[in-house]
Amino acid sequence: MSDEPGLAFDRVAEDYDRVRRGYPEELVEAACEIAGLSENSYVVEVGCGTGKLTRVLAERGLRVEAIDPGAQLVQVARRHVEGSAVRFHISRFEDLDLPAGAFAAVFSATAFHWVDPAVGWSKVARLLRPGGTLALLAHTIELDPEMLATWREMVTEAAAWVSRDERTLLEGAEARKGNVSQLWAWLVKRDIARPEAAKLFRDVHLDTVQIEKREAVAEVLAQIRTESAYLRLDGERQLQLEERIRAVIENMGGTYRPTLFTVLATARRA
Repeated sequence: MSDEPGLAFDRVAEDYDRVRRGYPEELVEAACEIAGLSENSYVVEVGCGTGKLTRVLAERGLRVEAIDPGAQLVQVARRHVEGSAVRFHISRFEDLDLPAGAFAAVFSATAFHWVDPAVGWSKVARLLRPGGTLALLAHTIELDPEMLATWREMVTEAAAWVSRDERTLLEGAEARKGNVSQLWAWLVKRDIARPEAAKLFRDVHLDTVQIEKREAVAEVLAQIRTESAYLRLDGERQLQLEERIRAVIENMGGTYRPTLFTVLATARRA
């Protein structure tokens, strides 16, 4: 995982924990069922952040090696899983030495795109036991055209963002099921696909949950203040972006209604 985004999130760890969305229980249940997990199953979580997914895994009695480079993020996560079988590592996934072939599953929620793809896919395969499961989760959002245009104008890295409806999202993912890295690159819009992943993983499966949201200006801005694109802006640009977004939402009557998709992709070690 890149130090820069990890440290950026680390500076806003408490806010991140307060406003970031968790993950639908039905998707976590689906991942655990596909992986054949039961109490005391041994798993890895890559990029645990403040423990949004970690706590759900801990509640299931799983033994978790939870990894994140952000010390403040991990400190918050520890509070959520006290007394559980979770062991935390303040480290980049790429740098941490874990036992090969020891894990029933490797989870990563809204984090695997920060992992160096030249290392990440092959390392996951190496850590999984034969037939073990990689489970990736992420939120993706269908943005209002005016909101999307505002982000593209204000944030350089948002220039390639595409607002996709569920049908487009799923059709594109289905077309890439032969290689889980290509599928995930499509879903998160990052250059993380690697051809070797097609030989490392099989039985790629996709699930989605759609959530309709109603958010006031304050809720939207609180969420944005924990986004990596926002955190990389200087103070003046951050204020400008906030004012633009505030104006967009006020023009909508003061309430923003995004369509949120939470996506689960699973694949078995070949």
